[in-house]
Formats: sequence, structure tokens, C-alpha cells
Amino acid sequence: MKLELRRLTVATPRAQDAQRHWPERESLLLRLSDAEGRAGIGEASPLPGYSPDALGDVERALARLPLSEVEAALARPTREALATLAGLLPRDLPSARMALETAALDLLGAREQRSAPALLGALPGAHRPLAQLLGPADSDTLVADAVRALRGGFRHLKLKLGAPGRLAAEIEAVAAVRRHLGAAVSLRLDANGSLTSTEIETAWATLAGLDIELFEEPGAVPKSLLGAFPLALDESLQGLTELEVVALLQQSRARSIVLKPMALGGLAHCLRLAERAHELEIGVVVSHCFDGPFAFRAAAALALAIPAGLAHGLAPHAGLAAWSKSELPVREGALELWSDAGLGGATEHGFP
Repeated sequence: MKLELRRLTVATPRAQDAQRHWPERESLLLRLSDAEGRAGIGEASPLPGYSPDALGDVERALARLPLSEVEAALARPTREALATLAGLLPRDLPSARMALETAALDLLGAREQRSAPALLGALPGAHRPLAQLLGPADSDTLVADAVRALRGGFRHLKLKLGAPGRLAAEIEAVAAVRRHLGAAVSLRLDANGSLTSTEIETAWATLAGLDIELFEEPGAVPKSLLGAFPLALDESLQGLTELEVVALLQQSRARSIVLKPMALGGLAHCLRLAERAHELEIGVVVSHCFDGPFAFRAAAALALAIPAGLAHGLAPHAGLAAWSKSELPVREGALELWSDAGLGGATEHGFP
């Protein structure tokens, strides 16, 4: 077993929320190769200011992996193998776990000549709708961007709130999109925890009439709105165990969770969280941290493997084009199953 690491910096235009902007992304690629010459590629792309880990720590941890234990884990069934591999790395380095699990999934696909979604349990013909992130709600091009997304087949649109001093304008912008597109789309909001309890209560007086599908991490949700508010948990899940997530879901009365494998610690953990959410009748959305194509395809495999439900936050973001021109498994606003082994797609931008 051989492990190789390579750093890569890629431009990521329009990677932003209402308060932060990431014009480029630095990632660490990992390649696992076996004695027969088969290989799998994984990716660690912690998002600065959002992810709990840093790339330097991730690189050092991956370089110290005991390859004999990695090789032994790969002899197990897929989900067991991924969980075992995750356990070789600290919980506070989630993107390291994601990189190792993704490379392992890709390698197992090459060995078994099966696609990554199939290895995770996706059924034949699996097809999942996607939500398109439009960006900050107060963008001058918001309505035009929404119309463009609708023409591209996306029926679920996500807008970012929380720019300092701009809440009233953001609410009006959300209302403008609803007026322009009517019931043709589902609207999702995300404030990345930036709003106060008073701001949420004031905003919801208007937003409640706009048929908001999800409101991710608004901030301090008033007790009066718990249960009546379409709360989705995202960054609140970081660093929590499976049992702690279940407790938080019950306490917050959230309606859905957003699983970002890069920030939560990989595929095996997210699969377990999806199962717990399903048992609690809570919706699941798989999303990204403006990752590259390897992590994107791993997250897509996860989304295709869990039961159908809410649209996933895996519409291709602008930064993916800087990585590779390879076609992604997305058509008419939806994820499609692929048949190529492992992650599928070309990996010419990974290793020579």
C-alpha cells in the first residue's frame, strides 16, 4: 500500500456567504495505491473560517497513517472499511477523514469495478433533485440568477442572509424572488448563525408568508418559534457524536439537517447521521464546502445512497470548473447515478 499527498490551490469565484468570500481554495489530494497498481484519490478541503481544522494539521496526520492498518481496513465491507479508516484519524480533523474515506471508496470501486454510489447502497436508477445556491440575497443580480437557475432545471433555490445592516433589504429581495417566480420554486435561506433572536422574530413576520422550505442556521431561534420554524441544522453539527446530534435535533425541534462530509468527518459518520434523522422523520440535505471534484463526487455518492427526500445542496459551484472540465453527474437540476468504477470521471488534475 502506498500513500501520496499533493497540495493544490484553485480559484473559486463566487464562493461566498453573506459575510465571507473565498476567492481561492487550497486543498490536499491523497492517492492510495495497492500492490496491483489500482488507485483511489481523496481530497481534504477545509473551508477557512468555517471548518474546524487546518490544512497543515491534516497533512501531518495523513502522512503519519499506519499503512498496514489502512490495508487491513480495505479488506472489510465498504461501510465497515470507511468507519474503520475514519477511526485512524482524530475527530477534530474532519477533512482528513473525508480525504481518506474518499480515496478508499475510489480504490474499492476500482477493485470491485463498481461505482461509489453502488458501494454505499444506491439503488439502480437513483436520481436526486438539487438546490442551487444563488449567493447573498442582496445581490444586484439575484432575480436574474434565480431565473437562470430555473431555466437550468433547478426548482430549489438557496439564498444567504446576514450581511451587516442589510437584513431589511435581504428580506425584500427574498420577497422579490417569490413575486417574480411564484410557486415555481422552493426557497431556502441560510444565515450562518448571524442573526439575533430579535432579528429572527422580526424577519419571520414577513418570511413566514413566503413559503420558506428551510432556514439553515439562522442564529438564536426564539423559543416561540421552535417547532413552527423550518429550522435546518448545519454547522451546529460540527464536532458532535451521533448521540449528541440526536439530542440536539430533539432539543431544537429542527426539521432537517445539512450534512457536509468535509466538515463533519467523512462519509461513514454522515451515513449514520442520515439514518438517525430518517428514524426521527427529519429531512436530510447533503451539501459541500466549495470542495473540489473528488469530494463533490463522494458527497454525490452519499446523496444517491440515502433515501430520496429533500433536494440536496450539490448543484455545481463555480469553482469546480477551475479544477477540471470533466462532466459532472448532474443533468436538469438533478444528480444522476454513474456506472464508472469508484468516483468516476477523469482525474487528470489529481496526480501525474
